Amino acid sequence: MFKKNLEAIKKVNKILAYKLEHVTIEEASRNLGAIKNEFGEYILTKDNKYVDDTPSPIASAKAIYEQQIKSATSRHDFIVIFGLGLGNLLDYAHTESVAQIVLYEPDINIIRFTCEYVDLTKYFNDGRLYITNNLTDCTNHVGEKYLLEDKIEFLYIKNYVLQKPSEFTVLTERIFEVCQEKIIDMNTIKKMSKVWINNSIKSFTNPKLRYPVNLLENTFKNKTALILGAGPSLKDNIEKIKQNREKFVVFTVHRTLETLRKNGITPDFCVIVDAQWVKDSISKDLEYLKDINFIVDIKADAYIYSLPCKNLFTYFSNNSIIAQKIATKMLGDIKLLEPAGTSTITAYKCAKLSGCKNFVFAGVDLAFKDDTAYCDDKNAVANTQTSVKIQNIVREITEIKSITGEYVKTRADYACFIKQFEKVFAVDKTNVYNLTTFGAFIKGMKYDNLENIISSLNPEVVSSEEILNNFLDTTRFNSQKLLDVAKEVFNEELNRIKPLIDEIDEWFEMYEEHPSFFDYATNIITKITSSMILSDYVQIEILRFTKLVLDKDEVKRKDFILDLFKHIKTFYKNLNNLT
Repeated sequence: MFKKNLEAIKKVNKILAYKLEHVTIEEASRNLGAIKNEFGEYILTKDNKYVDDTPSPIASAKAIYEQQIKSATSRHDFIVIFGLGLGNLLDYAHTESVAQIVLYEPDINIIRFTCEYVDLTKYFNDGRLYITNNLTDCTNHVGEKYLLEDKIEFLYIKNYVLQKPSEFTVLTERIFEVCQEKIIDMNTIKKMSKVWINNSIKSFTNPKLRYPVNLLENTFKNKTALILGAGPSLKDNIEKIKQNREKFVVFTVHRTLETLRKNGITPDFCVIVDAQWVKDSISKDLEYLKDINFIVDIKADAYIYSLPCKNLFTYFSNNSIIAQKIATKMLGDIKLLEPAGTSTITAYKCAKLSGCKNFVFAGVDLAFKDDTAYCDDKNAVANTQTSVKIQNIVREITEIKSITGEYVKTRADYACFIKQFEKVFAVDKTNVYNLTTFGAFIKGMKYDNLENIISSLNPEVVSSEEILNNFLDTTRFNSQKLLDVAKEVFNEELNRIKPLIDEIDEWFEMYEEHPSFFDYATNIITKITSSMILSDYVQIEILRFTKLVLDKDEVKRKDFILDLFKHIKTFYKNLNNLT
């Protein structure tokens, strides 16, 4: 029986299968056993304690399922099961639902024991079951497959939860965390995917010459970077920063520029990743901007290209299809970079790329100070107990742990940014300081004042302008070629889409009378993948389409197809106009 189960597990989790091969049944059975009850059912025991529920694990599985699963599941939903036992809860969930099942059993000996005596192979046949003994593996699996409208339900063996309460608590917390992050990501994609693509195209229709940011690699080797965010602590430290400006390579986000200008500070680099409304939050002093180098994400607000700057660098992120296509044609001159998500993390990544050794953050509080949200005194006006209004935009609020040990209020999305920072620092293991005295506690940062940090690091005076000018005078990068290659990419895209547009136009002429309009439309939709940029543009609609195929509501289907095809025609029209 074990070999048969092992082959089935290998198809979904090779790492678990490898581990199981190295656990003998004798090892697994040392503290495990099975007792037969009065109904002829077997109950798993560990250290002479029941793991399965008593008196009847089969009846208990039915009761738990009916208690926890309140509505019908779809094949896109998830049921996360804590504890394998002898498989009774898994059996009932698999029989009663069509959902994806993720089974987390932290004790590999229980998996090995059960695989010796219970045939689990039928649960793997339809591809719905994933089994693991690793918590990170479990949450990653859910996170990779979870989509915006999917449901997640939890099932658990009650006796087992009583024995492992902390493991179950951590499991539920981690699953909710990863889904919350995915919801934010998916909502962002839902709102922004079309804006990102349009921005990328518009940016290259502007003739302004630019360089890929990877050309800055090791330009400021072993220097100390000062990274400025727009939080209240920037204003708290502005005088000290001004006094010690020459000791740092200064990277800032665009929302700080007016505060810096008023205090006579000119940063070396301004990093911009926001896709919208940059015009409302950037300095209006054009003369001031002329002395600043811009680092602009390829998907950022195209308004930026109408502004003066000293030099323009493009951050080519590897999650941009347009960036990928341009980089391929530039034959190694452009290095695709990991997307950073926020302006401040992007600024840190650029500073690290440029060779900086130490990193000092100011204005990176990720929390409110006396209900003040930003360095320019734009207040977080109380709206309700769970939200605030900042610059007429209502934001959800939450509480996070401060460096003081107390809890402070912050925007709910900032809580996700904290995790992003911690993930980055966990990998990089760099020397990172933060000047905040009240903000969020971010693992991987050291908290101190600027005087102590300077005393400890003893940073040398940096002639950033001279270093950058020498670099630009010697670079062989052809900026005009970059613009020409981008236009070539967009023209190729137009040629790919044109036949699809012709088919869509034909569909619009006859869809109301065609008896199999959906099948015909489906045939057209499958051709969208011939254009990677268009696929990116309508990615949310395509995800919805995969669910709609199973929907029998003809009106919903027709409305969806109409909406999708209108989006495609709008994209083609915009691309044609821009190029």
